[in-house]
Order: sequence, then structure tokens, then C-alpha cells
Amino acid sequence: MIFSKEKWNNGKEISAFVPSSASLSFQKMESSLSGVQQMYLQPLVESMLMKKIEGIYANQETADEHSRYLLSLAQRAVANLAFWHDFDALNLRISDQGFQRQGSGDWQGAYKYQEDRMRENFKSRGFNALDALLDFVEDNISEYPEYKDTKCWTDRSQAIVRSPKEVDRSVCIYGSHIVFMRLQAEFRTVEEYHLKPLLGDDLYRDMRKWLSGSEDFPEDAGCTLDTFRLVCADYVVRMAVVRLMKQTGSLTDRGLYFMQMSAGSYDNKNVSPASDRQIGDRVGMYEIDATRSAASLQTFIKNFMGKYVGDETTSYNVRDNTGHNAFFAL
Repeated sequence: MIFSKEKWNNGKEISAFVPSSASLSFQKMESSLSGVQQMYLQPLVESMLMKKIEGIYANQETADEHSRYLLSLAQRAVANLAFWHDFDALNLRISDQGFQRQGSGDWQGAYKYQEDRMRENFKSRGFNALDALLDFVEDNISEYPEYKDTKCWTDRSQAIVRSPKEVDRSVCIYGSHIVFMRLQAEFRTVEEYHLKPLLGDDLYRDMRKWLSGSEDFPEDAGCTLDTFRLVCADYVVRMAVVRLMKQTGSLTDRGLYFMQMSAGSYDNKNVSPASDRQIGDRVGMYEIDATRSAASLQTFIKNFMGKYVGDETTSYNVRDNTGHNAFFAL
């Protein structure tokens, strides 16, 4: 494990990642930290890289800067997710008399709005730390070749949209891994039923082969594979946002809210659920962006990938209008 009783030091080991008092014991946190490491961190990095991270933890004094940074990301993720995952259990005492709420004469339990905010912060910080860890490993893959043998590496390297950072290029989600996971469910649908008709069967099939590495990207394409992928990713992200907004009314799991200044309320801000009209306006804006992104992708295909698509596209025709013989009339 990447936390231990020997290095706990009256809670200082975990307080570097989650503000906590010296009275927080390792015994209280041990099962939560161990469980989260096994449930969330190890499935991502798998056994070989997990052993390397634990080796760095055991020999921090001799570890280099990159290794210590990797360890800090792993510890940040585990610490925050442990408080989020076992939030209720950590607020209770389980004994032979049942479940008991802890309290004292000097400290009282937090208000509900404080607990809600803490839960949300633990969740966001934990998952974002996991994503930052994966980005760091991928950016320094030569130092961590073990990661290339993981399923996570295979899935991300073959995906069109690979990380929250790439989603932020098109739609601002503030790097949230939580929002990214909600959008992932829509990516495959958009790729199969929206992107594929745009590219045509042959080009879409070729792109999948190029991303998987089973075939080399052609040198005479006029662009790089990553450039082509990111243009496709822009459309996939915007269309996925449209689908998610239509289904749930929100990008987040808390619903769509609008904030306004209001004297007398907490922080002088009033947050209220969006009306159907406000949700409709937001969806309409995203639909316009998705349509423009499709047109931009169409132009990109014509300029750089035309020889690989021919006349196969079914939703948008890629054709030459240099002489301006075609026009739109209203």
C-alpha cells in the first residue's frame, strides 16, 4: 500500500493531500485507503506499474523527482477517494452496540451543505488526480513501459477522444474526470451513428486501423494522424454533449443550475435549477456548434483526406464547388 503506519507521522502523511488533524489515526483510515487503492488505482495501472509505485513509496529517499511526483499523484487520488467512498463510515463508530455518531463538547458535526460540498470535492479531486496520473505516465511513457501492457493504455491509445483535456478543447468541463466518464457512454454511439456517415465506411474503417496500429498512417495524406483524430474528436465531443444534454438536461450528475447574485443568501449567490427553456436554449447552442463542427470536418476531409473517402459520405457530400455553380437559396 502507498500509505503506512510507519510513515503516518500523526496524520502528516495524509494531511499533505487532505486537510486533517493530528488525531486522525492510521487505524481509522487503513481499510478505506487499502480498499480504494484496490478498487480504483490498481485496475487502471495494473499490477506491474502498481508494484513500481509501491517500490517508489518504499524508497522515497532515493527516488528521483519524476518518481516522487508520480507517487504524490497516486497518494492524492487514493486519499481523496477514500474520504469520498467511505464518507459515512468515517463519520460513525461501529461497535458491539451498533452504529454510533462521534461527537465532542468542543466540535460539532458539519452542516449538511458542508458535508455535500466536501463529498463533491473529494470525488472531483480524487478522479482528477487519477486522470492527471495517467496523463503524466503517458507523457513519460519511456520511463514507465509497464503501462503499455495495460488495458487502460490500449483503450486510451485507440480512442478518438482520450482525456478530459481533449474535451476541454471543445467544451469547457474544467478538466473534470466525472463529466468525462458521463460523456464516454455517448462517444461510441456518436462515432458509429454520426461520425461514420460523415467519413464514409472505408475512411472510418481505415481510421480505426490507423489508431489501433494495425496499419500505418499514409505519408501522403497531407496531415498527421493526430491532427485528423483531433478534428474528428471535436465533432464527437460536441455531438456527445448534445445527446447527453437532451437525455439528462446536464453535463454533470447534479443537474443544470444557473447562478445569480442575491443579497442575503449564502455568499450572496442564489443557485437554482434551470428551467426547461434555459435547458432548451443551452441544447440549441450546442447543436449549432456541432453542426458547424461537422461542416469543418467536411472541409478538412475534402482538403486532406479526399483521396481516401471518394463519394462515400452519406450525411454530407464531399464535392468540388470551386466554380460556385451551387448555391443555397432561402
